Amino acid sequence: MDLLKLPLRLLGIVEEGCINCGGTLDNLSQGYFCSPCLDSIKPFHPYEYKRIPYLFSYRVFGLYQGVLREVIRVIKFENSKTLAYELGRRIAPYLWEYIEEIGPDVITYPPLNIRRFWSRGFNHVKAILQGAQVPALQLFERVGLSKPMALAKGKEERKRYAKEYRLKKEIIDFVEGKRILVVDDLITTGTTVSRLAELLLCVGADEVHGFFVAGE
Repeated sequence: MDLLKLPLRLLGIVEEGCINCGGTLDNLSQGYFCSPCLDSIKPFHPYEYKRIPYLFSYRVFGLYQGVLREVIRVIKFENSKTLAYELGRRIAPYLWEYIEEIGPDVITYPPLNIRRFWSRGFNHVKAILQGAQVPALQLFERVGLSKPMALAKGKEERKRYAKEYRLKKEIIDFVEGKRILVVDDLITTGTTVSRLAELLLCVGADEVHGFFVAGE
């Protein structure tokens, strides 16, 4: 998607303004947001933390609103991998601070179902981690073709979607005794990360922590 938009913008066929403020784009590699808008993405304190089952601790970078919300939306629904890299670079200091604080043995992220992966072409959380230069392993798989968790209606439907997550069989012995950090783009109810943490603890993980780019 990004590679297709870039030549069109250079030829003047597509408007070159920032989609958030209309300002001039000074970095066409991601082609959506100007530097001042991206610079406005900052950690939010104090975030209202609530207990999430099976998580030992978690950290949220910012609120799911304003520019941060639009950036995540474009990454996921405009399939912008370069913007995911850029967001990763922006949150890297905060993420690395938390990594140094908890000292995880393994860092991982939720999988996409096969339909979502084919339509997007990449796992957006993996791309964000790559932008932050954070090494990560995929410990999970997702079966079924349900809608994204964010579109689930009600507690029971969220629980049903969460059951589609599985541990990869080949890593079950690997996680025993490990402290694991699960990174995701967004936390709403905590159903997804709670399910992933439960799976890890059930096969002997020592602790599971979470980091989220945005929270509602």
